Amino acid sequence: MNNTEKKMTFKDYAVVSSLLFGLFFGAGNLIFPLHLGQLAGHNWGPAALGFLVTGVLLPLLSVLAIAITRAKGVYDVGLPLGTGFALTFMVLIHATIGPLFGTPRTATVAYAVGLKPFLGADNSWGLLLFSALFFGAAFAFSYRENDILSNVGKVLNPLFLALLTLVFVVAFASPL
Repeated sequence: MNNTEKKMTFKDYAVVSSLLFGLFFGAGNLIFPLHLGQLAGHNWGPAALGFLVTGVLLPLLSVLAIAITRAKGVYDVGLPLGTGFALTFMVLIHATIGPLFGTPRTATVAYAVGLKPFLGADNSWGLLLFSALFFGAAFAFSYRENDILSNVGKVLNPLFLALLTLVFVVAFASPL
């Protein structure tokens, strides 16, 4: 470690850990495994293994790849294979986790679980309005790049964990 690197404190590790947990464990990863288990029935073992590989192992390997290579981003990870590969890899990764799959899923899962059951079946504007509010809030929390760690690691994820704890307490205190 050179003199310019700051030694991380326990609080720093706690905030970074909370951030990583918040990034990888969203509402979809709370709901999807239960739904997957219901659909899999007696084949729950292979289904659970598939979910663990794609939902736990691959994201963990991606974090380790960045940490071990000390890359500054996805482009740097692909750079040893050439600039063309690095650019293509970066664009595909960002498109996949962004506009193609990840981003729309965040709003639709939150809407389908949190709001849709309380609205009428013919409410076609609900998802549009919810999405506008949801992504407006997401924009507000992420507008300043330097504040993302603080907003997710210190505000959003602790709030999520508190609400998740409340759900578990209520579920155990008065099961259906």
